[in-house]
Amino acid sequence: MKQKLFPSLALAAALGASLAGCGEPTETVFQQREVLKPQQSMSLSQVVSSQLAPLTLGGKSYVLLASEVRGLVLIGAGGSEVAALDGGSVERFALQAQDDGAWLVATYDEDSGEIQLRQLRVDANSGEPGLHYLGALVSAAPQAALCFSRQNGRTHLFAIDETGLGHEYVVHPRAQAWAFSEVRPLYFGEQVSGCAVDDSRDQLLVAQPPLGIWSLNADAEKDEERRVFAAAANLGEEFGGLWIDTAAEHLWLTAGDTVRAYNLQLPQADALFSRTLDGLEPVSVALGDGVLLVLEEESNSVQRFDVALPQPAPGAQAARPDKEIPRVPARSQTEPVASGGDAADDPAIWVNPRDVAASLILGTDKKSGLNVYDLGGKLLQQFPVGRVNNVDLRSVEHPHYAALAAASNRTTPGVSLFGITHAGAVESLGLREVDLSDPYGLCMYQKAGKPLVWISDKDGDLHLAEIALGENPREWQLRRRANLQVNSQVEGCVVDDEREMLFFGEEDGGVWRLDIAAFSAGEGLPQLVAAVDGDRLVADVEGIGLYLNEEGSDEHSYLVVSSQGNNSYSLFSRDGSEFVGHFRVDMNLDKGVDGSSETDGLEVTSAALGADYPQGLLVVQDGRNRLPSGAQNFKLVSWADIAGKLQLQ
Repeated sequence: MKQKLFPSLALAAALGASLAGCGEPTETVFQQREVLKPQQSMSLSQVVSSQLAPLTLGGKSYVLLASEVRGLVLIGAGGSEVAALDGGSVERFALQAQDDGAWLVATYDEDSGEIQLRQLRVDANSGEPGLHYLGALVSAAPQAALCFSRQNGRTHLFAIDETGLGHEYVVHPRAQAWAFSEVRPLYFGEQVSGCAVDDSRDQLLVAQPPLGIWSLNADAEKDEERRVFAAAANLGEEFGGLWIDTAAEHLWLTAGDTVRAYNLQLPQADALFSRTLDGLEPVSVALGDGVLLVLEEESNSVQRFDVALPQPAPGAQAARPDKEIPRVPARSQTEPVASGGDAADDPAIWVNPRDVAASLILGTDKKSGLNVYDLGGKLLQQFPVGRVNNVDLRSVEHPHYAALAAASNRTTPGVSLFGITHAGAVESLGLREVDLSDPYGLCMYQKAGKPLVWISDKDGDLHLAEIALGENPREWQLRRRANLQVNSQVEGCVVDDEREMLFFGEEDGGVWRLDIAAFSAGEGLPQLVAAVDGDRLVADVEGIGLYLNEEGSDEHSYLVVSSQGNNSYSLFSRDGSEFVGHFRVDMNLDKGVDGSSETDGLEVTSAALGADYPQGLLVVQDGRNRLPSGAQNFKLVSWADIAGKLQLQ
């Protein structure tokens, strides 16, 4: 049968090559049915290994093996042993190349019940490779899979235990030993057999018989987006042993008695390479010096196969454009809101004129009310007044209050008002209903000493109303002043009081500017000044704030916009017409604070607020609170750090 099959296979290959010359390029698929026999078997002594990985160290090629009786064993190209731990029981390890030519190794040691970190490097004195202990983390359950990821210059480790509970850690050096800082949990269920990370696409791949191979975002600040990379129906009941050929962009794995390779660029595509092995059921596969290396479970020999390998994926060697957006670490964060899920939304900053260190951050929990924090993020007060969405404030001339804060309330459609006393205490002044179906966005505006508020209806227009306090501030009134028709949903907005300019965000369109004085005179219409373009500004457009320098001039004054679609913050000139730059908020391991993503609201001030915020403070809502995972909160960023990173001065 095989002899009859080969001519038709050759014809099919020739036909495929002919078709590849016209129209769209096609993949060359190595699907052959002959049984593959090893050209060489490297016998080992007392290793009992179920995982291997090739590496280059000091210009020489090696293979690293997990050992159930000796921990880790490093062998040379000819199979001779070079280094070993000679202790511990290891079935799985993760391996990552370091910039200095060394390798970082993570193992789960069954004897100690620890995830251990080691460095594999050439010893400066002996010139020989050696394994050096870095640190360890006690594990509650045996680990089924370990894999490294490189993110923003940091090393992340994914560890999935036998119950299917996974954890992502940042592993980083400390004075005594390396630390494991937990980023988030991951949930898979039982029978995970391996994992690997495609760093070029920030893609975590997890093998889970009998379900398939999952693909999900390795970046915890993105949606998980779990998808099937390869279906179990095409893999059989036993598969795993994942290994990535980064140069060719291929995922290699074992499945039953076969080894296979898949194009990382094409999820759910057929295998590029699939070969049955003669009398072998491999559990680990990799390429070393162009040779296929295969290992059976608990084996004392490495099988080598000299076989034609699939061509690299199209464009695998092409230089990728650098689209990295500058990153600024957060200095601090608020305590999480009480509500779970998508709850934190919009902040406001009150600068205490008597003592800037006693300034306040107001933040909405849109499922329950308004929170008040100090500059260290400590929760000081809570007001369970309903589903308040956006909050803003303005200073006022009043014998009892230094400022008023207004918030859109969606429980009873209206505006909730709060007074901030000269001593820095916040008081609830009640709610006034508005004739809107769903009050959504809100920002305050001050004209001739009078506080006003712009409110958006979630599916309608923008409305301007005046807040009239009266002699008894708790008997305040909300007086309608104007309506502004808009074409789509508006949430984020801010007013430049001095110039009487309203900026509001159309979530899918961009940032609009309205001359309020001209509009009030019946002459002004909104202008789109910063359009969503998928680069500088990515939908959804959410929070908007104004950073005004102390002189009040245009120089070093900026419109700050949450570009939610790519988890960044865009800076424009004060009038919104000129793009200045953008950045992301990054994690700060020294402070134990993660970065921010999926930001709804933000606020910014140029007031000097102490040593951490000498040029002002940016507060942003964080849609995914990590390090470790928890309810949403607000991140605090020093404007001095932003100015330094973007070279604004």
